Order: sequence, then structure tokens, then C-alpha cells
Amino acid sequence: MPIIELNFFLYYYKNVRIKKYTLFIFVLLMMISLLSYGLCQESSESEKVKKEPLSKWSKQWLEEVVPYIISPEEKEVFKNLPSEEERGKFIENFWRARDPNPSTPENEFKIEYYRRIAMANKFLASAIPGWRTDRGRIYILLGPPNEIRQDFNPSGSYLTITHAATEVWSYMGLPSKKLPYNLEIEFVDKYGTGNYVLASNLGLAEGGENIDLNSMHYHFDYMENLAEVMKTPYENLKELEGIITTQVTYDLIPLNYNLYHLKGSEKNTYLPLIIEIPYSKLPNKEIEGKYYFSLTLIVNVSNKLGQITHRRSKNINFNYSPAELESLNEKDIQIQAFLSLEPEAYKIHLLVLDNFSGKIGTLHQDISVPRFRKDELALSDIIISHKEYEPDSKFSGSRRASLERIFSEVNKFFSPDQQLNLYFEIYSLASSPELGLNDFAIEYSFFHDKDLITHVPATKSDPTAQKDCRVQTSFKLKTFKPGRYTLRVRVTDRISEKSATRDVSFIVTD
Repeated sequence: MPIIELNFFLYYYKNVRIKKYTLFIFVLLMMISLLSYGLCQESSESEKVKKEPLSKWSKQWLEEVVPYIISPEEKEVFKNLPSEEERGKFIENFWRARDPNPSTPENEFKIEYYRRIAMANKFLASAIPGWRTDRGRIYILLGPPNEIRQDFNPSGSYLTITHAATEVWSYMGLPSKKLPYNLEIEFVDKYGTGNYVLASNLGLAEGGENIDLNSMHYHFDYMENLAEVMKTPYENLKELEGIITTQVTYDLIPLNYNLYHLKGSEKNTYLPLIIEIPYSKLPNKEIEGKYYFSLTLIVNVSNKLGQITHRRSKNINFNYSPAELESLNEKDIQIQAFLSLEPEAYKIHLLVLDNFSGKIGTLHQDISVPRFRKDELALSDIIISHKEYEPDSKFSGSRRASLERIFSEVNKFFSPDQQLNLYFEIYSLASSPELGLNDFAIEYSFFHDKDLITHVPATKSDPTAQKDCRVQTSFKLKTFKPGRYTLRVRVTDRISEKSATRDVSFIVTD
């Protein structure tokens, strides 16, 4: 309206001769109109902005309770709500939308979420609250890892940040499609303060922008029935450390282990570890017609001074139907762990806790880690199994993922109708000066009570440019009588004219 009046005035003044007092009155009316319009606008803006400020509790809920799971859109809506009453309703609806089972009085998602915050604050705090740390954030978002690997004595200079103490969390089978099935997250204690930070950015932003947290409801669907088998490693680690470091022996859960030696990165040796426990000795819980097992494994490695230099912890949860469990009664569960150590003498400490009964089994033993030299032809230990290995072309992923598949069914007992499948690695092969390719041959000899019974002549390999190679093959045992056997593998490098041998024992049963 003021614009219309102003245009009218300019037109009138330009085209009509008027008296001075008429002009004065007209200007006065225009100013009153403008002032009236401004006051009206100010009043409208005041009504629009008028709302209750965020209370201490609303601000705390937004910034400290749900920053990792609230979406940017939800956050914006919450901040613009006019009253605390509206914010209270929003919070109720926020949790209700995430309740995996609305028919029950409990909100399993909310209970588990608050439990994770409490656990992060209790066990992951350093100079800052646990929930604010990188480990706390990952723990709250993804829950307890399947395995934790800690290295307190890394190689290199302590003045170099990249050689600080590290901790690796391993997850398997996460339901979010935005995350890989096997996920490893590395944390580094850069300054020795106990605050482990992400070694690299995973893109797990606040607000769940990069992770669909709604898909994580899978973790909470059966919380009522499976609460006991969803133990977190941190609940047991602190209590068990005293047992394992004092080397007290417990034999309520019998266990055995096999340690394999493979070439590692740089100057380390890679050591796959297989812990074996009889199924018949493991307590279980029957829930809705299935038998559930829950174990915690701790692997510590100490140096000559008795100092713990490496630690691994792992939670193992699984279940079987009655028929499946009956078929496993005379077999062992095999639990994998992987170590990377510099060649020298150590002591390995194993502890297995049954989370249902509280029973514990321990084992303390001296070990010696060999060195694989860069310029020396050598073979890794030979892994034998019932399980037929995938073709070499399938090993396109990480080495650890490949070895996890290979070590999934290691066994030394075979019946005549089974195949003997084996895997080993060859290191430091020479290359021809002309083509840059290797040239080697492999022969196999079977011994029974030190008597040679079968010999497979040397077979020439297909030349490649690789200095380190993987070998997978299998043998039929139909003509083998029950007894103990030794398989000897001999590799001859035809370029350097060097050879290396490795033996492995197995038993043929009736």
C-alpha cells in the first residue's frame, strides 16, 4: 500500500499544481502509512519468532544422547519446535519409530542404545567421555566387535606416530548394505594417552548420513530371548585380565591349539592360530528349540620379560538345532585368531570363558617364531583339511579373508573315503634374467612308519613373475590303511637350483 500511495503522490505532484499545504498533508499521510506498515510487519515477525528456548535437558538430549543416530532433517525439526511440550512429544515419537517390536512394553532399540552409551563411557573413556571417542562412536553405532586385536609393542621408532599402539576391531555380517560383510576398523593411540583415534576416515558421520541405522534393527529384534548370548567383550576383559596375566591354570574347559607359520609383511611372521575345544565340554542354553553357545576368547602374547606385547579378544556366539548338535558331539569347535610377530621367543597365553556357566579354560606355553628371509627359498607350514579349497583365482580379496576360508575346517584325521586337501606357500623364488619368470617343481612323498609308500614325481609349474606363490592340491586316500602318516613336500627352484622341504602328519581312521 505505501508503494501505491507514493506512486500516486509523484504522479499528482508532477502533473497537477497544488498548494503547499496540500502537499504537506499528503506527505504526512504517507509517513503515517509507512510507519503503520512497519509496525504491522514487526508485530508479525515477533509472533513468528516467539518460542521457548531449548532447555538444558533438550539440548543435552540433542547433543549428547542421539547425535549419532538422529538425521539432519529430524535435528532441524526438533530445533524449530516452539515449546518444550512439543519437544517432549518429538522425543517420544523418535524412539517409537525405532522400536523393533511395538507390541511389547519395552523398546529394545532404546534399551540397547543406552546400554552401549553406558558401556562406552565405562570402558572407552580417556581424557574425554567414552561416548565422544572414536571407539565409543563406533561401538554405539555398530555394537561390540566380533574380535579385538591389540598391539602394544609395534615395530619402529616410538617417536613416529604411525608406529604407535594400535587396536583393530573386526565385524562380520553387519546388516547395513552400505557396509562390507567383513569390516575391520583400526584405531591408533598416537600420543600414548589411551585415546585411540580412527586410523582412517570411514565416513561414519553424525546423524547416520552414511549408515542406515534403521536397518540396524536386526541387532535388537530378539533382545529378550538372546540377551545372554550378546555379551560384549568389554564386560569380561577387565575381570579376566588378572587370571591370564598371573598364569593361573584352569581346566574346566579343555582346549588345544595349533599355530602355523607363514611369511608376514616386512620383518614379521604371520601366525594363524586355531584353538580347538570339544563340543561335548561346552555348556549351552536351550532357547525356543535351539541350543545356544557363548564364549569369550582372550589371546595374550608376552615377551621374555613377561610384558604383554599383543592381545586378541573375541566373542563367539552360535547355535544349533538338536540334530545338528548331536552330529557334532564327538567333534571340536575351531576358533581362529591371527597374530603377527617379530621372530623371537615368546609365551602365548590362552583363556576361554563360557559366558553361560562362568567355566574357564587356560593354556600357557612357550613359542618360538621363525624368520622367513627375503633371499632364502622356503615353505610355509602345510595346512591340511577335509574341505576342498577354492581355486587360486578366487583369492582376489585380502590375504586374511583367504586364510580364514582355508582355516575354516583344518583337520588331521581322515577316513579312506575322504580327500586330503592341502595348502601351502612358497617364498623367495628366483626369476630368470631373460624373461623375469620363475621356474620350479614340486614332488610329494607319503611315509607310513618311516617307510615310503607313495611318491608323486616332481611336477613342473607354470612360470609366473611371482616370487611368492600359493599352492593348493588334493590326494585320494582310498588305498591308505588306518594309521599315522607323514606327507613330505619338496620344492626345487630350477633357476637357483635350491630346494626346500616341509613335513605334515595326519592319521587315517577305520
